[in-house]
Amino acid sequence: METNQGKPIREKELLKNKKKPIALFLLILTTVFWGSTFIITKTVIKDVPLFFYLSLRFIIALIGFSPYFIYLKKLNKKIIMMGIISGLIYFVAIATQTIGLKTTTAGKAGFITGLSTIMVPFLGRIFFKKSFKKRVWLAAFISVIGLAFLFLEGEKGIILGDIWVLICAVFCALFIIYTEKAVKIVNIYLYSIIQLSTIILCCISSSLLFQEQYSQITFTSDFWLIMIYMGLIVTTLTFLFQNWSQKHQDSVTTAIIFALEPVFAAIFGYFLGDEILTPLGLLGSGLILIAIFITIIKNKSEYKKE
Repeated sequence: METNQGKPIREKELLKNKKKPIALFLLILTTVFWGSTFIITKTVIKDVPLFFYLSLRFIIALIGFSPYFIYLKKLNKKIIMMGIISGLIYFVAIATQTIGLKTTTAGKAGFITGLSTIMVPFLGRIFFKKSFKKRVWLAAFISVIGLAFLFLEGEKGIILGDIWVLICAVFCALFIIYTEKAVKIVNIYLYSIIQLSTIILCCISSSLLFQEQYSQITFTSDFWLIMIYMGLIVTTLTFLFQNWSQKHQDSVTTAIIFALEPVFAAIFGYFLGDEILTPLGLLGSGLILIAIFITIIKNKSEYKKE
């Protein structure tokens, strides 16, 4: 006999299960949007100063969060401090990735950035004393070989852009670790607003520090369409999609879907930028993708232990 207390719980579970397919779709859409950013950014920064471009992108993203400004009265020191720290980490990640895209390809940048998935367990052990499975060592070994192939592909060999993107991957991993802790104890929307505000201040300060020139920028309708896409769609919407979806999908499924980002980066790089990886580059990319999946796939027994 079902009790009155058990009925609401069952209804809640049924509602959650109905939302899973929607969450799955939104997570896949998020990785598609993320994958498109590499070639778009690489194209835009040929004519637009790097930090000016980033400033504009995140200002537009912050405007997208304006419906949540009504909750600003609930701000507290914890949200502000955690948002600032997270924003600083994210700024370094996005800045180094964008600098790297000046010289490396969108496809390579996508796969190198994807290494952050493998770095997470190692950094988690350093900062939070978390243990990780032996297969992570295997994944790390495979990813290093894959990274070597990517670095050495083509006649140019290792280029500075690859190193910058590798630094980005480290800070992306730090961002994932820190955000995982933060979203469990603070309001995610206020946290995002402080985070975006911090990134904007860092971008504007960097633009002024490096004395970027804006006089040659042509503010065409195409330029603004790209900026609105990068700001509202790629940044604001993906923040919202990811936050909502992870309430209705388990972390394994989410991680596997996010591993598709470098694949989409390579696809967009090919169709929008005519970028083609050499056989050596394809081999390196494939090894990194295998390493990512080895890292993120867990069996049910492991999850019960955690």
